[in-house]
Amino acid sequence: MEVNATREIMWNIPASFKVIMYVLFAICTIIMFKGLYEKFLFATKGEGFAGLKKLRPEKLNWSSFFKTIFLTGKVPRYKNVAVFHGLIFYGFIILWIATDLVAIHYDTPFKVFQGTTYIVISFLADIAGLMILAGIVLAYYRRYVKKPDYLSATKPKQELFMYGMLVALVVIGYLIEGLRILGTGMPIGEKTWAPVGWMLASIFGGFNLSDASLAMGYRSLWFLHMVNTMIFVASIGYSKFSHMMFLPFASLVTPSRRGGVLEPMNFEDENAETFGLGKLSELTHKNTLDLLTCVECGRCTQVCPANAAGKPLDPKKIITKARDLAFETYAKGEKDAEIWGENPIYMNHEIDACTTCGACMEECPANIEHVNIIMEAKRYNTLTLGAIQPAAADAANKIRVNGNPWGITQDDRFKWADGLDVPVITPEKKVDYLYYVGCAGSYDAANQKVVKDTVMLLKKAGVDFAVMGKTEKCNGDPIRRFGDEYTFFEVAIENIANMNQYKFDKVVTHCPHCLHTIGKEYAKFDDGDFETLHHTELLGELVRNGKLKPTKPVNQELTYHDPCYLGRHHGEYDAPREILKAIPGVTLTEIDKNRDKALCCGMGGGNMWYELPEGEHLAVNRLKQIGETKAPKLATSCSFCLINFNSSKGQVDATEEIAIDDIASILAESVN
Repeated sequence: MEVNATREIMWNIPASFKVIMYVLFAICTIIMFKGLYEKFLFATKGEGFAGLKKLRPEKLNWSSFFKTIFLTGKVPRYKNVAVFHGLIFYGFIILWIATDLVAIHYDTPFKVFQGTTYIVISFLADIAGLMILAGIVLAYYRRYVKKPDYLSATKPKQELFMYGMLVALVVIGYLIEGLRILGTGMPIGEKTWAPVGWMLASIFGGFNLSDASLAMGYRSLWFLHMVNTMIFVASIGYSKFSHMMFLPFASLVTPSRRGGVLEPMNFEDENAETFGLGKLSELTHKNTLDLLTCVECGRCTQVCPANAAGKPLDPKKIITKARDLAFETYAKGEKDAEIWGENPIYMNHEIDACTTCGACMEECPANIEHVNIIMEAKRYNTLTLGAIQPAAADAANKIRVNGNPWGITQDDRFKWADGLDVPVITPEKKVDYLYYVGCAGSYDAANQKVVKDTVMLLKKAGVDFAVMGKTEKCNGDPIRRFGDEYTFFEVAIENIANMNQYKFDKVVTHCPHCLHTIGKEYAKFDDGDFETLHHTELLGELVRNGKLKPTKPVNQELTYHDPCYLGRHHGEYDAPREILKAIPGVTLTEIDKNRDKALCCGMGGGNMWYELPEGEHLAVNRLKQIGETKAPKLATSCSFCLINFNSSKGQVDATEEIAIDDIASILAESVN
């Protein structure tokens, strides 16, 4: 390494150009911050820094923040996007560092841009430019040549400005470098640490440029490059470049797995004229931030099970239609607009198609909580407009009257336990675990088998547990997904009071929807904070501790479907697999889309109780993926998945004969 390696900063640049540069930089920086502040005001609903308190969660998501800052967050989840975005992102970071070092070297007493630092940074900057150009070519090809539907945008050409700006910065930078190397006598070291510039300098040398021509060309290009850079700085606040600032912030204020949890409504507010999301002003601060941060990448559209099944739902458009309405409204000087007015931006079937599976939120690199906006709109649709699917209204009424969505008498709720010695909790008796059986476990034959197997396993392991028996009622999950918040409020309050009369440490349930509602939704109500876990988590712990010993070989090749509310909403992917791997003879073949990329079976969001006419059955696409494994058996750990796959498997040739069972039942075979 050449110890004295460096170059003259501002070579051949007149003082007037330098003055113009500093003045433009100051002006453009002010313009940038003005634009960013206007967007910040939009995100905080005009409250500015005071509105930050309403954006701040109980716990900031620092891990997501730093992952976004340094590793581009969720972008690498798609390999093709990871390549071109990574080339652009890391290339830009390198050029940014190089520019900062040049500024420090020239504008401060610290001469850092020399020696080894100069050599390394110069080389990396030359390579970084090529990275950016390659990344932009790939990005352009994907968006403007291939033109996939999921990349459709309100302003389809806004990326062209970004691409053009970056290409100009890099290309003009290379040309300047080449002319500088030629004008300074072709220093031999530059051939090594500035290979692109050296190549261009060699080409320029063939034109036999006079000193005056070279100087004029260099100064002109330098001035153009400087102006281009300043325009780029100013544009950050007014273009899609702003995502560099707002996406890391969004990742910081978005806790993991929060988007599917709703806040209770205040039905005691006598001034409330409507309930749910009916106007722009009723968006939360996080909702408005979500509208701002959407980059229209279409990942939510790609993974949406309803969209894939031909239903009229595009999660991206849920966000962009509200954003466009907000921008249009504020541009006219108005402060509010109706979402469900004369020209509603959403259709009933559009929001009813959402299965609340959380795939959109899992994939979104901007950490947008689509489900929250959809459910708030659904609340308004149901409570204020009275627009609810007839089958959903019927199920809700059956829950109110009979305590379950099937409408079966409450007296039959504990019939599954006939002939079994199942412990029933009493107010006087304390247990370690309250086993919440749920409606499916109480009334559906396939799920009753799961309950019986779970009870057998818990008893065999010596677990201190009990069920509520006939006093147990539906926890209200379907009603809340229908948007019938008032009925859910009544059901939740009754259930919380009922559960609080008993003494127990934890609640265990085999249905992930019950897990979510009791464990997360009830926690938003007074006295509703119950530590809740899934039966696979408890059974997995019992297997690890040796209290359950699967010794009998099952000799079964199978595949496993990750339920949305156990996986994406609860974060549990390992417990079911650990149980299966502990069973002798079981061979697990994973579905291509597994864990947090698993496709929803289609029964969440209330869709268990109604079916929309558009498109095909929601389970078909997932069954096709299951069929591709060629496994003769499917394991799952969700009441809805078990019912849906059993009733729908005949719609796909590859799964017509597949056997379907719950994890607990497979474990019971081996333990017995």
